[in-house]
Amino acid sequence: MNLGIISEKLRLPEWRLRGAIKRHSVQVLRYFGREVLVFRKDVAGVERGTVVFGEEVLRGYPKIKRALLLRAALASWGAEQVAVEEKLNGYNVRVALVAGEPVAVTRGGHVCPYTTARLAEQDAIGSFLKEHPEYMLCGEAVGTSNPYVVHEYAEAGAFGFFIFDIRHRESNRPLTISEKHKLLEEYGLHGVPLLGVYRREEAAEQVLELVRKLEKEGREGVVLKDPEMVEEPLKYTPSATNLSDLRHAFAYPYDYGRDFLFSRIMREAYVAVERKLSAKELERAASELGRSILLPMVESIRRVERGEVLGECYELEFRSEEEMLQLLEFLRRQGVSVQVEVLDGEGRRVMLKKLRHASTDRIRAVLRNGT
Repeated sequence: MNLGIISEKLRLPEWRLRGAIKRHSVQVLRYFGREVLVFRKDVAGVERGTVVFGEEVLRGYPKIKRALLLRAALASWGAEQVAVEEKLNGYNVRVALVAGEPVAVTRGGHVCPYTTARLAEQDAIGSFLKEHPEYMLCGEAVGTSNPYVVHEYAEAGAFGFFIFDIRHRESNRPLTISEKHKLLEEYGLHGVPLLGVYRREEAAEQVLELVRKLEKEGREGVVLKDPEMVEEPLKYTPSATNLSDLRHAFAYPYDYGRDFLFSRIMREAYVAVERKLSAKELERAASELGRSILLPMVESIRRVERGEVLGECYELEFRSEEEMLQLLEFLRRQGVSVQVEVLDGEGRRVMLKKLRHASTDRIRAVLRNGT
């Protein structure tokens, strides 16, 4: 691995790169029989999640700021127009060629074998990347069959991949909205829905109306983008999404950090202010928030009291036993403890349960000792 060449490609001084490796801000792993660098943190402008295979660079996806008060955020929007894309409820994946083959990389910079195998089956992705190897496809993997986020979308089925950005893999420069859609149409690739493009002055009310509609349909939210991709994007989610996050997190209260929980409670406060809730509406919102926090915790305590081990279940179908073993090894390396139940005679359809030991053990100790 030539750190000098990698430093040039990343525009990162070599001494900084070596120092980051020494501090473990950049991790050295092995994929495909060779050393790989994974950026666990931002380093001098190089994004967390950046991964370098040999000398092949795949930059990390930039963090997107969240609008807490939409009208105020758009009042300082720097572009004349606002493109509104739907934010899907899945997991962020970048797909690019590595050694001539499509590879799927998670937000944290790790190659997921399950996602790679599913996307390798999509001929349109392979065709695009082989003709445009300088780009990476950034998208949301969604559906009812994946090991990360299960959410039903009729348009996705068991597994779907919807592209929200096309970026240059080494510079991280994004294509404009129009350039992206031209390529998506040309290659038959699926993109996240573009819900509209509005003048900045009128965008806030239009976006709030779109978000109310999405909320009623059980969908996650929106991402606001400058059509020219110069202004930094913003994401905005409705109350239902915040409450769903809280219900999930408080089912495993000792596994999720306080920042995760507190940030979502604060979002609800800002939503209430933005929507100018009446006293009656605010009481209803407070009741919904309380139920989202208390009910899943009580249910989890009762489950542990019954002798259960807490965990999240995912039903997956593999093309081969080797594919399943690759995913299990990947999860093991990430420190994820799992139980596997085979659901068919061939051993390819399984129920994978990710165990939540921190919450199980802490609740079990309180039930036993009272402290």
